[in-house]
Amino acid sequence: MATITKLPSGKWRAQVRRKGVNKGRTFTRKTDAVGWAADLERSLEGGRTAGTIQAPSDMTLALVIQAYLKQVETGRTNRFNLERIASRVGGVTMRNLSALTVQEYVDGRLAEGIAGSTIAGDLSALSSVLKWARHSRKIDIDPDLAKDARTALTTARIDTRSTERTRIPTQHEIDRICAWFDANPRMTIPMPTLIRFAASSGMRLGEICRIRIEDIRWNEKAVLIRERKDPKRKARNDQVVPLVGDAFDIARKAAEGRTEGRLFPYNGKSAGTAWQRAVKACDIDDLHFHDLRHLAITELFRLGLPIELVAVVSGHRDWKHLKRYTQLGAADVHAALEGLQR
Repeated sequence: MATITKLPSGKWRAQVRRKGVNKGRTFTRKTDAVGWAADLERSLEGGRTAGTIQAPSDMTLALVIQAYLKQVETGRTNRFNLERIASRVGGVTMRNLSALTVQEYVDGRLAEGIAGSTIAGDLSALSSVLKWARHSRKIDIDPDLAKDARTALTTARIDTRSTERTRIPTQHEIDRICAWFDANPRMTIPMPTLIRFAASSGMRLGEICRIRIEDIRWNEKAVLIRERKDPKRKARNDQVVPLVGDAFDIARKAAEGRTEGRLFPYNGKSAGTAWQRAVKACDIDDLHFHDLRHLAITELFRLGLPIELVAVVSGHRDWKHLKRYTQLGAADVHAALEGLQR
């Protein structure tokens, strides 16, 4: 059993002597001392300290996060989440990092009205850092601190699942947005072209703006997309994707007279900002550029393309993830049945 002692200074000293391990730590609050001691005893029971080293007294969580971001390829969202965590609880040393620290962070986010799914994303990012610190850098830390905090959210009946987006643009909305761009001659980015390409190809805006002419396989009507986004593959993920519908003709026209360089040599962020400005100007509610990807994938299913072939276009390796991009309804069922009965 751990020994918790109040010091003359008013602070609390936690001492754990178990299985040949003798560790002590001082805390300002008794609850922190009790939590740290409990975490350490659980880790000793599971043999977690074997082959690890105690973190230096001045090693903070922020320093570990900074090292992780420098050495591990991390997506933009996870990087942003980790930077936020570092700004809020990064001053805690790795020696003092406990379940209470993580829970205080979670409680603070909940008090701000942040959705459980967003907090779950924070904890997922933190979990990756703790696992890296424990297994790659051999630091004596419980790698399950963030994982346990996420479980606690579920136990408290806080929904950690993100709301699946079902919005797809109508042809009328697309026509209005394109007309708005056509009426603004100062716009240097050919947004109507990018919009039509996205609505046909099902590609993300970032992927569209990275396509290189030399990567297009004209005879195959396909293109090599380099480093395509995949949540389960952080390493290089290159895919050969067919240019379906109008996408091939749009690409051929955009590349006319050129043999190399980017097919659409424009900044993706600038194009995204232009889209948002047009949507607002046209008074269209809740429409994202990424919704064009939903539209393209849904149209492929409406044409009767089987899921395994749609996945070749969309790039999904797990077919069940395609479900959230498919906005089929009762009218599509009746249309399909009518087609079979002809």
